[in-house]
Amino acid sequence: MRILDKYILRRFLGTLLFSLVAFSIIFIIVDLIGYMDKFIDRDVPRLVVAQYYFYYLPYIIVLSLPVAMLLASLFSIGQMTRYNEIVAMSASGVSLYRILRPLFIFGLICSVFILYSGEKFIPITNQKKINIYQTYVSKSKKKNKTRHNDVYAQISENQWMHVGYFDTRINTGFKVSVQRFEDNYSHINQRIDAAKIIWQDSTWALQNGVIRDFDRRTEIIEKFDKLQRPDFEFDVQEISNSQKKTEEMSYWELNRFIENIRRNGGNPNRWLVDLYMKISFPFANLIIILFGAPLASRKTRSGPAVSFGISLLICFLYFGIIKVGQALGHNGTLPPLLAAWIGNIIFGTAAIYILFKMRK
Repeated sequence: MRILDKYILRRFLGTLLFSLVAFSIIFIIVDLIGYMDKFIDRDVPRLVVAQYYFYYLPYIIVLSLPVAMLLASLFSIGQMTRYNEIVAMSASGVSLYRILRPLFIFGLICSVFILYSGEKFIPITNQKKINIYQTYVSKSKKKNKTRHNDVYAQISENQWMHVGYFDTRINTGFKVSVQRFEDNYSHINQRIDAAKIIWQDSTWALQNGVIRDFDRRTEIIEKFDKLQRPDFEFDVQEISNSQKKTEEMSYWELNRFIENIRRNGGNPNRWLVDLYMKISFPFANLIIILFGAPLASRKTRSGPAVSFGISLLICFLYFGIIKVGQALGHNGTLPPLLAAWIGNIIFGTAAIYILFKMRK
């Protein structure tokens, strides 16, 4: 790596690290203030609270990183512009594209790393954080919600169950479909459709249904009034809470969940938006550098306070567009792919325009 690249990255990384630590601390303090009364009321040990925020920290870093990236690019490049370092580099024959190249490469590396972390680490830490909250904070709090719609449960590696809605007051689910697959989900060999599923005597029983067994050429149909299923190794609490939140699932877990919704005739668009967001959001780190670094290379009289204000305004607009796109995708106004990528498309286009309008 050339001396120039090391110098630019050193200036950038110093500000990035400071911004990331500052934003993470502010995030944790604000969240802790909001939950302090619950922690005190439930007499949660301090070590458990520390563990809660330890598992929460990776997700906080992922959320804060685009803001820290923009702030670091505006401050580092802005300071170099203010002290005519960019002018000196350009006078020596180095183009603006070449000056900013190490930042663009670093942004791409960060995006790929966050994408990988979102698949391997973030779902695990989010699940552990939620488990701590449910164990220590929600333990004495009764759930008011008794009806759970569109419950999906994986019974075994190749067997899934869909329940139209489940009523926890009577431990009964309605509009039940159980499907068993083979050959890596390429062929369904059994489907059970039942009017009800009931939790009785510590076991599950299907009522008023039909079993359809398939091979490659024939179909065997058998009706039943009641069918005991001791192989369903989960209790009533698990089925009512079987659907994870999207941030608790990896890309492939969510993708399998969506495929199961499709197989059962459901509309997966809401979850498709969140699936595509798992890819689009990590690339916010690259887009934000592409947008901020060329903007900071312009010679202005503004100081650090103005740069900080501009970075907050840009991030507010960027995340606002992302949230609006996500909401429009959830209610079906926008196609899921466009809803997930609309923020990156708008700011990516603006970044390319600014980059080409800057001096070379």
